[in-house]
Amino acid sequence: MKINLADIKNYIYKRKKPIIIGIFAIGYIVFWFWYFGERDIAIKDSPPQVKQEKVIIKDKDKNSNKKEFSQKDLGNFWLEINTDNIKTKAPILNGIEPETLDKGLGRHKTTVLPGQNGNMVISGHRWKFGNKPSYKAFENLNKLKNGDRIQVHYGNKVFEYQVYEKGVVSPNEKGGKEILKKTSEPILTLYTCTPKHTALRRLYYRAKLIK
Repeated sequence: MKINLADIKNYIYKRKKPIIIGIFAIGYIVFWFWYFGERDIAIKDSPPQVKQEKVIIKDKDKNSNKKEFSQKDLGNFWLEINTDNIKTKAPILNGIEPETLDKGLGRHKTTVLPGQNGNMVISGHRWKFGNKPSYKAFENLNKLKNGDRIQVHYGNKVFEYQVYEKGVVSPNEKGGKEILKKTSEPILTLYTCTPKHTALRRLYYRAKLIK
């Protein structure tokens, strides 16, 4: 009986192929959760721009099985984007800690509040594994365009901003300074992770207060 080495190699390859694919798949999943799943999306705060006034915002952590925030969840400080390409509503909380961003959007405490001169910086998840609406609050942020309007509801007032700038930076000190850049005029900066499903870089938008 003649032994065909090519057939033997092919047989061994076919037997080992599922094992090799399985090892790579498990390795990729482990790496994904280690590198992307636990990385903090928020950049470090800069020194305060203005004296902060005390703002009391109730925690909103009853959203584990909801697809979107209810009006009650939004409280008295929340953001709304309603354009042809993106529709989102989410509460804004003070702070950028992981547990805060799991409940809604986070305002850097060292940045201004609506109505104050300066740069108000807000961070939010674009995608995170789970069902909370906060995990996809900024899922479609990349669809914003220059000229689009963003509304920030604060107490009994509504502040409207118009997008004028888009950028992508690395999540390092230089990128953080760009996002947290101080300004004399009242503006809003929104940022999140990019590309989607990663924490490699930060996508940001700036908008100027128009009313």
